[in-house]
Formats: sequence, structure tokens, C-alpha cells
Amino acid sequence: MRYSTIIVLLLAFLTSCEKEINIDYHEVDPMVVIEGRVTNEGTEVQVRRSRSVNDSVHGPSLPGADISIYDDRGEHRLTYDPQDGCYKTDLIGTPGHTYRMEVEFEGKHYEGVSTMPKPSSIISTDFFWLKMMDERLLVDVMWATDPEPEERNYFLYRVDRRTDNPHITKRMQQRAYRWNVFDDRGNPPGRVYRDIHCMMEQTAIDDKEDDWDQILYDGDTIMLQLFTIDLRAYDYFRSLIAGQSQGANPESNISGGALGYFMAAGVARADTVVFHLDEVVEYTAPERSDTK
Repeated sequence: MRYSTIIVLLLAFLTSCEKEINIDYHEVDPMVVIEGRVTNEGTEVQVRRSRSVNDSVHGPSLPGADISIYDDRGEHRLTYDPQDGCYKTDLIGTPGHTYRMEVEFEGKHYEGVSTMPKPSSIISTDFFWLKMMDERLLVDVMWATDPEPEERNYFLYRVDRRTDNPHITKRMQQRAYRWNVFDDRGNPPGRVYRDIHCMMEQTAIDDKEDDWDQILYDGDTIMLQLFTIDLRAYDYFRSLIAGQSQGANPESNISGGALGYFMAAGVARADTVVFHLDEVVEYTAPERSDTK
């Protein structure tokens, strides 16, 4: 089903490539969007409303929700932080624990359940040029540990960038530069590998206005996070990717009729780096084996 209320998904968390597509959407009333995370770094939940697919302005976080997260240690109540625009508690996620989020908002009840995997550890991340026919593609190559090599593991990466380039608007800077999900099939035992596609070399040379939010500029600061997530969260983000080109909302893993997601995740961070175009070298792919 297509909606005009495409989820304001991962409002400060994720982004996607943008392309102008003419589609006849049917307007429907805004829906509640809940985005909840329990990680080894902390816990936060956002409650928002969906927006029209033609509306580029993100709606504000909404106060007034009653939110609790439960685990085997009991109830953890969240309070609204107006400065950060989200609900918080001092809960730190523990690998192997299952968490249940309950949200009461405007007379309706919503729930989400997620089990937290062990966090990974990022071993290295480097930029390379990848030869593609007569062009070159800039890739950010990440190596990380596979926290449970004998089990199927699921991952979500997010690349952020800060830039002083005046072309990049504040709205572009507040979104992730690149993100995607993957699993550990086809990777060496105990390791996961991902080449994150950034930009074509010719795109950077042409420097067209339509491509400014896709181009990495010399001196940009790059930050990479890697989340280990459970299958429920993985399926949600996969459906988000699949639905973007069709103007369809992803299948929420929250019951009660809300859009959005709830995930318990282990998070790892790479060292912050400064991008310098003249330091990028040619790429040689590592050997990979489908051992899982």
C-alpha cells in the first residue's frame, strides 16, 4: 500500500538518496511515528508524526507520551527532555537481554520487543577508489569483528559527516550521509567487511548543485557507527529500503498501528577521520568466502 505519509524515518538517524519521481499519492491523515533504541550507550525514544511525501520539513518530537521499557530487572520509565527533543532514561542495554517498550500516547497503546545482540568492534575504515568501467567510485571500506561467528548476525551501519562547505545546508548535515543493513554471510570467520559506496569521481569533479549533498569535500569530518541488531530490526530496515522507491511505508515492528521501529542494539564507533581527497588510493578487494 502506498501512503503520502511516508515515515519521517530515523529523522536524525538515517537518510537515503533522493530522486525526483512523479507519483500520484493519495493524501491520508498523519500517523504516529515511534523510534526507540536501547544500546550499550543509552536509551532514547522519539514520538513524532508522519509527513506528506511532498513535505521536506520534519515534524517536531511530541511531548505528552507515557513511555516505559521493561526487562528482567523491571520497569524503566522515560522522561521527556525538551532540549534534545526525545524521551530518555538511564538504562544501558545488556547483550542477550530482551526489552519491551510500551508507549501510551493520545489514548492509544503501542508496544515493541527486541533482543540486544553483542556489539561488534570496528577494526579499520579507509577510503579507496574502486575502478568501475571507465570511472572510479569512492568507497569507505570497513572491517569489523563478527561478535558471534557461529550465529547469523545482522548489522546496520551509519556514516555521518560534518562539513564547512557552504553548499551543504543544515538540513543535509543533520541527516546521515550513508546507511544500510547487511548480515554476515559470505564474510571470513570472525570478521565482517563492507565497502560503503560514497560518490563517483566525476560527480565530485562536476560539483553540480543537485549533487552537493552526495559529494564528500576535502576537510569533511567523517564518523562511522556500526550497530548489531536483531532480526526484527533488520527486517524493518530492509522493508524501509525496499519501499523508498515506491513511496511505501516500511512494515513497523511496533504493534498498535504506529509507524517506526524499536531496536535493542550493540553500537561500535570508528575513530573520527578527516577526509582528504589526495590521500585516497586505488582499491584491491580482499578475498571473501561463503562459509556460513
